[in-house]
Formats: sequence, structure tokens, C-alpha cells
Amino acid sequence: MTHDTGFVEAGKGRGASRAAAILDATLQLLGEVGYDQLTIDAVAARARSSKTTIYRRWPDKSSLVCAALISASVRHPELPAGGTSLREDLLALTALFAKVASIEDPGAFASLLAAAQKDPAIANAVRATAVEPRRRDCRDVIQRAIGRGELRDPRLATALYEAAIGQMMVRFLLQSDGFDEARQIDFVDNTLMPMLKAHDKEAGPDADH
Repeated sequence: MTHDTGFVEAGKGRGASRAAAILDATLQLLGEVGYDQLTIDAVAARARSSKTTIYRRWPDKSSLVCAALISASVRHPELPAGGTSLREDLLALTALFAKVASIEDPGAFASLLAAAQKDPAIANAVRATAVEPRRRDCRDVIQRAIGRGELRDPRLATALYEAAIGQMMVRFLLQSDGFDEARQIDFVDNTLMPMLKAHDKEAGPDADH
């Protein structure tokens, strides 16, 4: 994926503005028509640009979409520095997951998941922008809890990620009913906290070794 940083390399002034317009148009059209139906012609028309300008920086649709994903991801919020308890961190984490999910277009994301099965570059971009940052957030939450003596097993980060991302998939892709604060609190108190405590207890006293 050699062109996934095209949005950074656009330069300053008109070049940067033109590149930003192209990437924004790409994201808009992804939400409207999906990856398979997205065309460079449509992006050029939406961005009021030329195909030549687009192809000069991104040689194909895949590299353009990868650049658009990375451009969008840098605007995602970050996990707060840290709370005073596991529950507080889980509430912050869940709010972050929900915020990121609400920013992204569910239809676009679903089409990208399908495209990722066939295109390694898209798969890498999805992992880099949607998967790895959230996995890192989950590891941070678990490590903080271990540091406070609330948990012992660092492997709980995987269980936390899978539970949280699964909830987001259900709420935003399958049910499309959102994930408000009341639902976030319920998810933390009645799903995540009991799950993590139970798994940590099962892991035993040597879990951190």
C-alpha cells in the first residue's frame, strides 16, 4: 500500500485543499454507494476535480480509498489519559468506541469489510485505522487496571476488544439504533465488568506471568 499517505504528501495551499476535497468526496461516496460501486469518475465530479489530478496522486481506486480512510482516522478522538478505576476507564472506552462508530458511515464500513476480503491493501487500511487503534485502547485499559491491582491477566485485552467491537457491530451495523450513554453504562456494568472479573478470577494468581 504505497500510496496510503497521499493525503499527507499533498503539500500546502491549493494542492492540500484539492487533495482534502478528493478524499472527503471519496468518503461521502463510500457511504452512498459502497466500495464496489465507487468510481473515480464519480469522485472527480463530487470533488470538482479531474481524473488526471486524482490518478497523478493515487493510481487506482484501492489506493485512493486507503488514503481516505487514513485521512479520516486522524480525526478520530483518543482515549482519555486514564481514570481512577477500571469502571471509569471502561466507560471512557465505551464512549470512545461509540463516538468513533457514530462518525463512520455504517454502509461504507460494511462495504469496506467486504472489499477487505478481496483486496489486501483495503484489509491493511481497515486494520490500521479501525482495528489496531481500538485494540491498543483496550490494552491500555487493561494495563491500567493491572497497575492499580484491579486485574492480573493482560490477555483480557483481547476479550475486552472482542466484546466491545461486537457490541458496536450490533448497535451500528445490524440494529442501527445507536449506543447512548444509558446503554453504555448498562454495557459496562452488566457485561464488561462481570466478564473481566470472572475471566481474571479463572486465570488464577499466575495470570501475569
